[in-house]
Amino acid sequence: MSESNPRIYKVILMILPVGVVIGTIIFMYMYFHNERRDEQNHAVIASHGLRVDDLQDMVGKFSNRIGVRAVDSEEGRRGLVAAASMIEGRLGPQNVGFPVKKSEGQASHGRLWKALWVDIRGSEDPESIIFAAVSFSGAGEMADANTVSSMVMLASTMAREVPERTIRFVFLPLDLSPSEQNRWLLERCLNDGERCDGIVGLKEMQGELAVGDGAWQAEAGSDSQWWQYLQDQSSRPETEAPAVWLSHPVFSPDTWKGQDDKRLQKTIEAAGSMKEWLKRAAK
Repeated sequence: MSESNPRIYKVILMILPVGVVIGTIIFMYMYFHNERRDEQNHAVIASHGLRVDDLQDMVGKFSNRIGVRAVDSEEGRRGLVAAASMIEGRLGPQNVGFPVKKSEGQASHGRLWKALWVDIRGSEDPESIIFAAVSFSGAGEMADANTVSSMVMLASTMAREVPERTIRFVFLPLDLSPSEQNRWLLERCLNDGERCDGIVGLKEMQGELAVGDGAWQAEAGSDSQWWQYLQDQSSRPETEAPAVWLSHPVFSPDTWKGQDDKRLQKTIEAAGSMKEWLKRAAK
């Protein structure tokens, strides 16, 4: 027994440095991998004020924790209530710091369904309202969760902006057509003395598109001159309450299947564009 002990010690002494080397390699790999990820996130924050990790967290809550959000089923109605609570908590006084207001409700299935909104108050013309709107109704899938999450994140990251007009971020409870959503905004989400000087809505994209198609699309019935103005391609329209409802391949269920990380990275880029359009709308 005593003769075998030195052999064991020799084997241990031979193996130990190998283990140290392997452990060091693993540690260095993880360190530099995390450093690179942090650098990527920092670059995203610097350019757009949006974090991929935050977006991923919110998308996961909408799609996995809450799931379907719709008035036509008991499960969906529970999801709508949970989604409204999450949006209010995320943007409210305990987190971002917005006072969260609620619209007049629309009756359906024994409840009054209300929109939520938060304001970035205008410095020069606060009674002029630019609506940034999205529905938080959805099937609980990646695309619809990404759509509403993007608007929540935009409201959060723009909280310290100082626009000339008021930007009002509105989260609508029902899945309606753009024209019906516009009517909801104008009838239920304006206070006395306020006027709407523009609507920029965000919708889940319907229809199959190729991955990599980066084109924004305006929904049918949108004001083309308003859309061109937002892109700095036209003068501001003189029409009352011009509206455009937009979508993008990152909000489509038919793109980036199995590539959630890539979808979210592209979403940050798309959200950066929308942020600039809202700032221009509020000038």
